[in-house]
Amino acid sequence: MVPTFFGTIQKSKMKEVVIIDGLRTAFGRMGGTLKDVTSVELAGNTIKALCDKTGILKKWKVDSVFAGSAFGDVNTNNFARYASMLAGLPYETSASFIEMQCGSSIACINNAALQIQAGLIDVAICGGAESHSQTYYKFPTTLQPYKGIAPTAAMSRLAPEDIDNISMIEVSDLMAKTWDITREQCDEFALRSQNLAAKAIEEGYFIDEITPIEIHPKKGTPIIFDTDEHPRGKTDLAKLEKLKPIMDGGVTTAGNSSGRNDGAAFVLMMSAEKAAELGYKPIAKWIMGADIGVDPKVMGIGAAYSNCKILDKMNLKINDVDVYECNEAFAAQNLSVIKQMENMTGEKMNMDSWNPNGGAIAFGHPNGASGARICIFTMNELARRGAKYGMFSSCCGGGLGVSCLIENTYER
Repeated sequence: MVPTFFGTIQKSKMKEVVIIDGLRTAFGRMGGTLKDVTSVELAGNTIKALCDKTGILKKWKVDSVFAGSAFGDVNTNNFARYASMLAGLPYETSASFIEMQCGSSIACINNAALQIQAGLIDVAICGGAESHSQTYYKFPTTLQPYKGIAPTAAMSRLAPEDIDNISMIEVSDLMAKTWDITREQCDEFALRSQNLAAKAIEEGYFIDEITPIEIHPKKGTPIIFDTDEHPRGKTDLAKLEKLKPIMDGGVTTAGNSSGRNDGAAFVLMMSAEKAAELGYKPIAKWIMGADIGVDPKVMGIGAAYSNCKILDKMNLKINDVDVYECNEAFAAQNLSVIKQMENMTGEKMNMDSWNPNGGAIAFGHPNGASGARICIFTMNELARRGAKYGMFSSCCGGGLGVSCLIENTYER
């Protein structure tokens, strides 16, 4: 026993962490069907739907909500708290907001898992939301008013230092140059994403994971939004090849990049002990999370290092993992991650396991929601395949990578 101000610390076995289920909105295009719905509303509606789907509030309670977003919500600074209250969770439910750009909701999942593992909480809802249609701008209060300068929005910057303050397009093109990725490879990868997404949609893979959002336009009847808006199933290589690079001399085009989108995604997590007590059959078990920093100028490579960090700590080979979901910020970025993982491990990636149902190039990228979306994709694909391990990951603006390893527990 070690005395502390709060009593005593007792040695105890770390708890096993499981994922019960997940739910997301369909992803909308920027300026599309979800344009008038704030990110907090998207999050709150999805959390409520997840509670209803799983019946958690009838069986027990949610100890904490972990919600992420890259850009937040214009109406509140306390994103997670107001999303949880909008969902109808009681005041005593704790809420933590985590901002890790594109990896925000993976960070939420990993941080919640550690608290459950330590026995600090039993049940958590984790994920995030983003509305690029509701993007807002900041006005600095440090301009000296006596100079007669009218208020103007602060320039959007990726970094405070000019050397790192380059656009994501420049990051993508720099990665293509660094890892020797061609325009042809980028367009082929983008077409692969669209084709796989179209096939998965046709198979009905996402019907059970999407919660409908009811839109009330000023005029006309309500709209039920339940279908991903961004995929372009009729894309072909000829169309992709005709698109001009965004930057002169680059490989990155609108066709081989992710979109800026609107949407939310969340998962229900708890200790295996609590799941058994409440009669749940988990879909997956959380095994390990990892994050790491890289040069911000090639921030997209972060996922390669966080993935390999888990492989190394778990003593796993690349193809011991049956399903990889890596957020497709750009085709050049994903292809660089694959090449770097192969360089670091000396092994060849089985591409049948990589984003097998398409990625953000097809579905779009509402930053705060994307990590939980690929968590849901990973769990469900493992269940379909009857496979064991899945890993989902994302690069993050500022030069970070974040990953999570899960194990399939789905019972047919």
